[in-house]
Amino acid sequence: LDWIDSTQLKTFILNAQDEEGGGIADRPGDVSDVFHTFFGVCGLSLLGFTQDEEGGYEGLTKVDPVYALPVHTLQRMGLPVWRD
Repeated sequence: LDWIDSTQLKTFILNAQDEEGGGIADRPGDVSDVFHTFFGVCGLSLLGFTQDEEGGYEGLTKVDPVYALPVHTLQRMGLPVWRD
């Protein structure tokens, strides 16, 4: 994803975290919700900030962009994976 500034997007997502109650909001300062938390976490994964990448986050695993599920879950289910 060369046309996305992954560092700026990561900063935006992390700034939208609710550090007290948990979750991610649609923008910094708003109330977090399940929808934006799910897509924020998926976004961080797809941008390459997973635990197996340098500078990644512990516990964050790769997400398949087609199914929006963790890659290890698709592998366990025997479903095709878009990326390893």
